[in-house]
Amino acid sequence: MDTVFLQALTLRSVIGVRPWERSFAQRLELDLSLSVDTRNAAARDAIDAAVDYAALSERLTQRAADADCQLIETLAERLAMAVLEDTRIESVELTLRKPGAVPAARSVGVRIIRSQSEVP
Repeated sequence: MDTVFLQALTLRSVIGVRPWERSFAQRLELDLSLSVDTRNAAARDAIDAAVDYAALSERLTQRAADADCQLIETLAERLAMAVLEDTRIESVELTLRKPGAVPAARSVGVRIIRSQSEVP
């Protein structure tokens, strides 16, 4: 299996449990590692045979902007399920970070792994 990855995609979303956190869209960072067979895309050299990471980035950016979650775990799960809407992607390892959430730390976040077998 091959890996397509995306690192440090900046997202904005209303997220948090405290009232002040929910008063504005906060900056988040997303990393993706996608398990996908790239042989067909390589053989055809055509974007329609590949995972279009630009289109995927746009879709995830919009999903995050439209979300209104208290927990970063909830948003991570929703984003992972959005990734797996492309059935060519067998699994996704997703890291979602919330920079500055803890003053003494550069970032906090969650890393999850989901696969097609978990899609409802």
